[in-house]
Amino acid sequence: MASPNLEGKVALVTGAARGQGREHCLALARAGASIAALDICRDLEVPTYPLGTRAELDAVVAAVEDLDRPALGLVADVRSADEVVAAVAETVATFGRLDIVVNNAAIAGSGPFWELTEEQWDAVVDTDLKGVWLVSKYAAPHLLKRPGGRIVNISSTAGARGLAHFAHYSAAKHGVIGLTRTMAVELAPYGVTVNAILPGAVASPMLDGLAEELGVTPADIHRVFLHHQLFEEVLEPREITEALLWLVSDAARHITGHCLAVDGGWLVK
Repeated sequence: MASPNLEGKVALVTGAARGQGREHCLALARAGASIAALDICRDLEVPTYPLGTRAELDAVVAAVEDLDRPALGLVADVRSADEVVAAVAETVATFGRLDIVVNNAAIAGSGPFWELTEEQWDAVVDTDLKGVWLVSKYAAPHLLKRPGGRIVNISSTAGARGLAHFAHYSAAKHGVIGLTRTMAVELAPYGVTVNAILPGAVASPMLDGLAEELGVTPADIHRVFLHHQLFEEVLEPREITEALLWLVSDAARHITGHCLAVDGGWLVK
């Protein structure tokens, strides 16, 4: 599809240092948006696999600037209200406005639900669900200032179906869908749309990290997920980004509260 015209718009993307987040930043910039790229830029005890780094975030900022678009790198933990407030404030102070929010930050882990620790549960649910709420909560007052605001939440096919050994991840992503629909209702009077994308098995550092955590290869992890898809091919991040570009475009101005599966047929198999 042709890129939308996002000249003059400002987009805040979380989980921006690599993978889908990086792809989203570059595509939004190519469409004309200024980019606030946010990532935690440090490793956590949960998950045990490496997360995005400051060097990777700086590389995204540089790549956006190479496209002749303004960019801002933000180091923040989406689980922390104080850090989210500061990141949103810096975005608005730098660019003067905020139009698009892409809640992409997420982590995952694996294990039977009865073996998960409280720490594992909290880390995933706080990042993948609470983080979406916090970023949206503090971005909303700025989106309300003019019609045409967009929030796109990256959920998962695991948010529409149960997924064995991923209870915390699936619960959080189910929550993202409920939150998306509720925010859509509440923001509709202000001309702001809220939608979710439900990716299937996407080539990503998160899946690679999960494979490392489990002591298997990325191909092994892909096979587990591809078993659920009609088209047994790993999705590329750009395929999720294409859906994102449509949802933030004027062509989707009447689409809200929708959960768009980009999943190789996972949800109908």
